[in-house]
Amino acid sequence: MVTTSERALVVSSDGHAMPKMRQYRPYLTAALHERFDAFCDFYDDNGVPPMDPAHLRGRLDPDVVEQWVRDVFEPGRLEGCSDPVRRLAELEREGIVAEVLFPDFGMPFEAFGPPSQTMRQGASRQAPRWPARTREEIDAGNRAHNRWLVDFCSAAPDRFLGMAVVSFDDVEAALAEIRWARESGLRGVLLPTFSADQPIFHERHEPIWSLLEELEMPLNSHVAISSSLPRTAYQGIPDPVVALPLCSKEMVFRCHEVLTHLVWSGILERHPGLRVAFTEQGSAWVITALASMDYSYQGSYQRRAVRDVVRREPSEYFRRQCWLGSSIFSRAEVEARHQIGLDAMCLGMDYPHHEGTFAAGGTTEYLRATLGAAGVPADEARLLLGGNAIARWGFDHDRLRALADRFGPSLDLLLTPPDGDLFPRGDVHKPLVVI
Repeated sequence: MVTTSERALVVSSDGHAMPKMRQYRPYLTAALHERFDAFCDFYDDNGVPPMDPAHLRGRLDPDVVEQWVRDVFEPGRLEGCSDPVRRLAELEREGIVAEVLFPDFGMPFEAFGPPSQTMRQGASRQAPRWPARTREEIDAGNRAHNRWLVDFCSAAPDRFLGMAVVSFDDVEAALAEIRWARESGLRGVLLPTFSADQPIFHERHEPIWSLLEELEMPLNSHVAISSSLPRTAYQGIPDPVVALPLCSKEMVFRCHEVLTHLVWSGILERHPGLRVAFTEQGSAWVITALASMDYSYQGSYQRRAVRDVVRREPSEYFRRQCWLGSSIFSRAEVEARHQIGLDAMCLGMDYPHHEGTFAAGGTTEYLRATLGAAGVPADEARLLLGGNAIARWGFDHDRLRALADRFGPSLDLLLTPPDGDLFPRGDVHKPLVVI
């Protein structure tokens, strides 16, 4: 192999940033302070972020949690979730120059406890719960997060690209918040969860799509946050340890269905300037999703009148307007990059989640285990590592290139296959999931 001194320019398409709960207070209206203070007292005793060891013990094996505590939690590496200076240090430690930022679980007035064995079917004691958020609390919490995120991103506006959290229930309020977000420096909008009576393709949302086109703000669908319908609240799950495999399929399907709704409703036809990213929901699913939609369009018995609404093949809309925040992609996805769309895939570190590339082994080793093991040539690796994200999101390439030259990892090293199996568990060996 010919070696060079080139340092890789790496951009993460998937990161999460949240303040510590009480830090939201100054971003909320004074009228909500008393209730928020009471909520915070409850949260101190019962709220557990998903990266806290108390939460992970309900989902992961003890040895994995022990490693997380030793290597991540106790050294304070999670402080970067709320502290932008610490976050930049984490990025540089991983050789990453910039990041697209999303919220995480635990917005104002939203408390999640740890998965508990006491919550089994028939258990006599249930974990204490805070009442479901009111519409006022949801909207106020979203606004508070957006304003906190603006302050967070201001520490490095060329490196942090924030997604505004906006409810679409009140369209006029949504339009005002989107305008504020753009003027304040946020660069995209996070797609919410929709309902059957007001689905994503309801005509009431048309002004939102038009405004996003006008402001050139991408729409981002993120797993566990965005959905075509609310997830089913299943009762009688026999043990918390099986909750995720029982429920995750629907969660991912409802997120993928967003593309179906955008295409067949004609939204992407009517709004050719609307750009949409699909983040942390896999990559390979688009292979069969697009093939199936194209066949319905061209070869099935579906009425040809559909072309009065959808004037192009569905895959053409995807190539023109959509891309993938592929996040922690597997080796199999890297190997299928040309089927998926080489110019549509963007790497994500998924900080601060335990499955993210920054945790066990680190991002450099993760990339060796995927791009290196798959034999990706340098020109294609440059696109997957950062080129696609820069082009799709509008980062300043020259500014990021200068940072990569300072602390980016060696491109030759990233493309060198590892000597052994660096990640026997996790997403590296995940099979190609195309449904």
